[in-house]
Amino acid sequence: MIRRMGVLVLLCTMTGGLGIAQQGAPDSTRPSREQVLKLMSVMGVRQNVNATLKNMQDQVKVSARTTFQINHPEVDLTTLKKLDAVFDSVKLFGFDEIEDTLIPVYQKHLSSADVQAGIDFYSSAAGKRLMEKMPLVVRESNESGGKLVQEKLKAYNEELARKGKALEAELEKQKPPKAEKPKAEDNKSGNTDDKSK
Repeated sequence: MIRRMGVLVLLCTMTGGLGIAQQGAPDSTRPSREQVLKLMSVMGVRQNVNATLKNMQDQVKVSARTTFQINHPEVDLTTLKKLDAVFDSVKLFGFDEIEDTLIPVYQKHLSSADVQAGIDFYSSAAGKRLMEKMPLVVRESNESGGKLVQEKLKAYNEELARKGKALEAELEKQKPPKAEKPKAEDNKSGNTDDKSK
């Protein structure tokens, strides 16, 4: 769960910058902390990270509550409220606590001019519209793309299984026939000395 949270936080914070990111700007001025924070603000990074973290905390709470109810089927509403209060009393970190780790990444890969261009774009009507519509685009893309990916993976796995079986059959044909083991000779010779003695 922690690993998934880290991935989600990084995706939320970094993917927005990909639209303006370049390989780096070796000959350009490094953006200031204030510029990077302004870019993050107009891109909605702070809001997205905090919303993602809140959703994750809510999921952990629901999961823990469900597990608790399974392990303690006799639990009453008062106890569940106490459990909820425990989760509500422990706050997960927010964007403010990780921004100092993220800012240098933006400063490393973007010039001051890049960041200013991003600020200008995301502050414009087109940039705001893009930011408004992007969650819908991503969600619908994941839904339709996810179905297609599942279908493609199923076909891929079926094809691999078919070709794997064909290869096994081919290899089986190439094996030399098994030599039959010679049967015990003492019954063939008719030697019954042991029985007659």
